[in-house]
Amino acid sequence: MASVIPPALKEQVEQRTGYVIAAERPRGGGGASRQGAEVVLQSPDGAERTCYLAWDARAGDPARLAFFERETAVLGALSGPLASGGVRVAPLVAAFPSHLALLSEFVTGQDRFAQATDPAALAADFVAQLAALHRIDAADPALAPLGDAQEPPSQRIAANIAQWRQDNLAGAADPLLQLALVWLAANIPPDRGPPVLLHGDAGPGNFLFVDNRVEALVDWELSHLGDPMEDLAQIWVRSLIQPFVPIADVFRAYEAAGGVPVDLPRVRFHRLYFQLSFSVASAGQVARGGVTGTALLFGTMHRRVMARSLGELAGIALKAPALPDCPVDPIDRTFEIALADLRDEIVPAAGNQRAAAKAKELARLVKFWRMRLSHGAVYDAAEVADIRALLPAAPSDLPGARRALAAAIDAGSVDFSAALQVCHARTVRETAIMADAMGALSTTWYEPLAI
Repeated sequence: MASVIPPALKEQVEQRTGYVIAAERPRGGGGASRQGAEVVLQSPDGAERTCYLAWDARAGDPARLAFFERETAVLGALSGPLASGGVRVAPLVAAFPSHLALLSEFVTGQDRFAQATDPAALAADFVAQLAALHRIDAADPALAPLGDAQEPPSQRIAANIAQWRQDNLAGAADPLLQLALVWLAANIPPDRGPPVLLHGDAGPGNFLFVDNRVEALVDWELSHLGDPMEDLAQIWVRSLIQPFVPIADVFRAYEAAGGVPVDLPRVRFHRLYFQLSFSVASAGQVARGGVTGTALLFGTMHRRVMARSLGELAGIALKAPALPDCPVDPIDRTFEIALADLRDEIVPAAGNQRAAAKAKELARLVKFWRMRLSHGAVYDAAEVADIRALLPAAPSDLPGARRALAAAIDAGSVDFSAALQVCHARTVRETAIMADAMGALSTTWYEPLAI
């Protein structure tokens, strides 16, 4: 079988370690753009060492280097000078910046939380790992690549929000994102302590486990210094997609494991803040086109949740718009045929898991195209009308109208509540377009909190 490892990377691994790659087994790379392989390294005397090698297809993008350096620093610290902190990670063996590649000791385990035989015990162990992580000395020199440990969390949050506001206006100019960013900027929680080391994307799917015990926390590229409530908020957001134990149990386990007291308003702030951290860049990709069906699916879900969250945080009761009936275009039948072929012929005959996944990805796009053809023009016109009712001078084209509304929101020259109603109406229409592809994600919401 041909090697999946880039030849130049394979050469670097063998030169750096002094071992040859005697065997390899393709494995998931731990991210949308990552590839990975379980490799058996063999020394000149025949001794073998099993490792995991992951590399990034975006290695040519300079913006990715900072994420790689952050992950490398954290893994090196937690498996080296800070190992006594008790945070379980895959020990780092070597890093290869040319391919944004990491070579680590191989850790056995699975990442599908739904397969745990004792979910409560596993969740408690994972949360205890987060509490241990937050007790690590963020000022240790080994963590210097993550930034200044003396910078207050609120200062970093304010700087990020300001940058995202600029990025959004310069790119997609999405009014909903600008509303959320304006609200976040005005409601940053006061600091209640120095920054701690954060995982940055905590939750189910980002840890390996065996027998209801965490073997290693993985996927550290978003790690940073900040408010410990951020990691708890990330679990809550990720639970929209990957079911976990009740969030109230997470909070109780965190405090029982020695974590700082949970501050609910702070966690709710960070739920929205976390969603904005990836939504601004994602919105730009959608505006430029070329996104996958999965990206559309999750993007639509997050936008709907952000609008509802913002309404709750700001104390604004949201009203759903009436969705007009749209006549079915005669071409609709072709979409039905294509979907049936994908479901009944192509997916069952797919030669490998990747091909089947790509076929399912295409089915999501076909469902989107189908609804977009029949409803898109009507919904776009309704959104322009909503915006121009609020801003009569706004352009009559949809991109121009959105830019005008986003700018007015940023300048504070439009009523916040009215603007949120317009944005919420848009998310309702977008969800209607994607509902068939989204399934349960079209209605997913945070579970009621009872603690």
